[in-house]
Amino acid sequence: MRQIIEMSEREYFAYVGKRPGIFVGTASSFHQLTAFLTGYDQHAIRHGGQGLTGWHEWLVTRRGRNCAHAWPGQVLHIAPGGLEQHHRPATRG
Repeated sequence: MRQIIEMSEREYFAYVGKRPGIFVGTASSFHQLTAFLTGYDQHAIRHGGQGLTGWHEWLVTRRGRNCAHAWPGQVLHIAPGGLEQHHRPATRG
């Protein structure tokens, strides 16, 4: 296996996708992955990289339409079960 530093962006995100627990903990959730990607994006931009530039546009193209949501909302529109499944109000018991 190649070292992370040697991977292309596509290879890196494929690696993260196969092993998200390494990067955000074993009980990884959508919100933890969103925070990880936001941190990745901001770090890359701060240090001269492109970060997630073009990601929102790719999601809009994949979905086939745009809305007022930022990229996490766009992802949830595409996700199995849709936006409603991932944004149910918490119940108290």
